[in-house]
Amino acid sequence: MSDGETGAPNQSGDHPSSADAFATLAASEPVPLDRAALSIAAHCRPEGVDEAAALAELDRLGAAVREPTPDAVVELLFDDEGFGPNRGRFADPANSYLDLVVSRRLGIPITLAVVTIEVARRAGVALHGVGMPGHFLVGTRDPEVFIDAFDGRFIDHSGAAEIFARFESRQPFDTSFLQPTPHSGILLRLLNNLRTLHIRQPDAPSLVAVLELLTRLPGCPLEESIRLGQTLATLGRPDEGARTLEAAAQRFDGSNAEHLNNAAVRLWAQLN
Repeated sequence: MSDGETGAPNQSGDHPSSADAFATLAASEPVPLDRAALSIAAHCRPEGVDEAAALAELDRLGAAVREPTPDAVVELLFDDEGFGPNRGRFADPANSYLDLVVSRRLGIPITLAVVTIEVARRAGVALHGVGMPGHFLVGTRDPEVFIDAFDGRFIDHSGAAEIFARFESRQPFDTSFLQPTPHSGILLRLLNNLRTLHIRQPDAPSLVAVLELLTRLPGCPLEESIRLGQTLATLGRPDEGARTLEAAAQRFDGSNAEHLNNAAVRLWAQLN
């Protein structure tokens, strides 16, 4: 997606924008994690995404699981199919795009977890995300057993605590870190990862593209919309920023809507 597209709703009645498509998926119940993650890639990558090919490969992998168990899913993905961590280029934005993770067999903990969850779902195995601080895991029906998709192995609570200690030496481990993460929370974490990459390296997706999707997540705080409007204005596009804030105001009420509309007025004033 180019920076010229904004997160404001499509008013033309034509084919919905990639941001609109993401918003529809993110608001679904249940959230289709595979398609929503692919829509992030489609919005952030100007070269486009072959969503059909990625979904077909996930379907193939799901059909190849020898039996409906977590063990069989892990064996297929990490032994037979060679999925694994991109340790040499951990900060590569490609690691956050589901279609590229599927095709390259390389990713980071959260995208490898998404592959694991979605392949398992197709094989009739219920897995879920576990958004532990510092390292994303996959949960199973057994509350004592988790999958570290980054290393393709099973771990227990003590294993999770050991991983946590590598990333956070000041904070004590808490078992509450191992609670299931809803699909909307997985999407939020994916987008926050991409926002961090934008700050750190020039070849990351534009901040505008990431904020356009963040602001379309249900329950997104109005501060993200303000940030998107200000970013557009900084890029010399205050009119787009103002329209974005006005569209966001329609999703809020009371003082929040007033605050967004006032911010839009200030951006419109930059055109005078």
